[in-house]
Amino acid sequence: MRLYAIIKKYKSKKNKNMKLTEITPIIGKIPHMTKSDGELIYKMILENDIFDILELGTAHGTGSCYMAAALDEKSKGSVITIDITSALNRKPNIHELLKKSDLERYVTPIFANSSYNWELMKLIDRQTIDGFCEPIFDFCFIDGAHNFEIDCCAFHLVDKLLRPGGLILFDDMNWTYASSPSLKNTDWVKKMAKDEKETPHIKKLVELVALNHPNYVDANLLGDWFLIRKKTNINEKQHKSITLNQYKSETTLSNDLKEIARKFKNRLYTKINAT
Repeated sequence: MRLYAIIKKYKSKKNKNMKLTEITPIIGKIPHMTKSDGELIYKMILENDIFDILELGTAHGTGSCYMAAALDEKSKGSVITIDITSALNRKPNIHELLKKSDLERYVTPIFANSSYNWELMKLIDRQTIDGFCEPIFDFCFIDGAHNFEIDCCAFHLVDKLLRPGGLILFDDMNWTYASSPSLKNTDWVKKMAKDEKETPHIKKLVELVALNHPNYVDANLLGDWFLIRKKTNINEKQHKSITLNQYKSETTLSNDLKEIARKFKNRLYTKINAT
C-alpha cells in the first residue's frame, strides 16, 4: 500500500505541468504573451483555487490558451474572454488557436462592438437579483484597452463580479500610447494631449484607484504585472497570500536575451498585422 502511494505521488508530480509543455509549441511566437509570462500565469492558476476566469483583452488568444491549459490540467473551470470585434481579424484569431490546442470547451470568447465594459454591464445585470450581484469569478486578467477611463470603469465593474478572495492581475503597468508601435502614429493618438500620450494609464489606475480601494489587499508587483486580492471579509488585514515571484522560473542571461528578442519580434508582428 505504501509503495502504491509513493508511485501515485511520483506520477502526479511528474505530470503536473504536462499541459504547459504541450501548449507552448502550439502558441509558438504568437503575441502578446511571452513564454515566461504564460508559464507564470499557468502555474498561478494551477496551484491556487482559481477555476472561473475573466479575461479583458483577448487579442490573438495566447493568454486564454495558457489559462485554459491550466484548467485542463485541473479538469475543471472556464474562461470568459472579452475583446472588440476587430480581434476576430487577427491572424491567427482565438478560435483558430483554441481549435489547434483542443481547448475550446474551456473558453467562451465574447466580442463587443465598443468596449468590454458594456459586456461587463450585461454580466452584472444577469447576476443581479433583488439589488444584489452574485459574483462569479475567482480571477480577472486585465490586458485590454490600457486606457485610464475605460479600465477604471472596468475595475469597478469587475469588483462586483469577483468573489471574496479573488484576484485581479493588471498587465502593462508601464505601457503608454506614445511608446506603442501600432498606435502612436494613428490620428486619434496624435490628437491626444502630450501628458495623456506619455503617462502610463494602468500605472495611474493602480496607484490612484486600486491601491486605495477598501476592498483590496496584498498588492504585488512583478515587472509590468500587478496583482491585487479582494478581501475575504471587510475587516481582513493584509497578509501576502500570493506573490507572483513564487511562480517565476529561474532566469539566466541567455534566457533574458531570448525574451528581449521575443518581445521585439512581437512588436514587429503586431505592426505587420495592423497594416
